[in-house]
Formats: sequence, structure tokens, C-alpha cells
Amino acid sequence: MTQPAPASPVFWRFNPEVFRLIGIKCKDCGHISYPRTNICHECGSQNLEEYQLSKRGTIHTFCVNWAPPPTFEPPIMPVIVDLEGGGRYQGLMTEFGAPEDVKIGAKVEMVLRKLTTDRGLNVYGYKFRLVEA
Repeated sequence: MTQPAPASPVFWRFNPEVFRLIGIKCKDCGHISYPRTNICHECGSQNLEEYQLSKRGTIHTFCVNWAPPPTFEPPIMPVIVDLEGGGRYQGLMTEFGAPEDVKIGAKVEMVLRKLTTDRGLNVYGYKFRLVEA
């Protein structure tokens, strides 16, 4: 069976939810969610508006993975980040010296980086890097 090719970079570039970080904000309770949904996860309202998420935040939690999937070099560090202005985003850390350098509460920013290579095509996405406080 033939696998489909990785998604076209043009398709992802024009997807506002992914590269422009568009989530939703509930007009009733103010809860911010990403990715976008049709119902508020907090109060169940459908009174929602698009919301531009920040690319900066603080580390909520993380782990160090010394046995990642095949195409990744260990260690990889998945993080969940509380974004400035609201919302959370899950991603990988990049450009950190040692795993001990990453701490809960550390300031980070999103940067566009190569995630992997799939059938000869580079796949890009957001990663987080530490920033000075």
C-alpha cells in the first residue's frame, strides 16, 4: 500500500490555525482554546470569536525523552506552554544546552524549525526555545 505524500507546505502555510496560531475565545466566559472548536471547553457556549495566540509564554510542564521515535535524535523534550494572553500549546524544545537548563516557569518563544524529514521532504513546524527573562 502506498502512503500519501506529506501535506503540501502551501496547504499548511495558508492554514491560519497552524502557522498564524489562531484559536478561539469564548465571549461568555473568556476561556481561550487551541486548536479551534465550535464549543467552549469551559462553559459549553457557542458564542466564540477567533483569537490570536501569542508566540511567547512560560513552561507549564515538560519531560525528557531519551528514546524518541526513529527520525529524532535523543534527547527530545516535549513541553506544554502557557501562552501570554491565554491558551496553551504543546511542542518540542529546541536550542537548549542540557536538559537541566529547562525548568517549569522558564520563559520561551516559538520559532519555526524543521521537525523531521518525511520521504525526502522537510517538515517544518513550531518549536520552543528559551529566552532571557
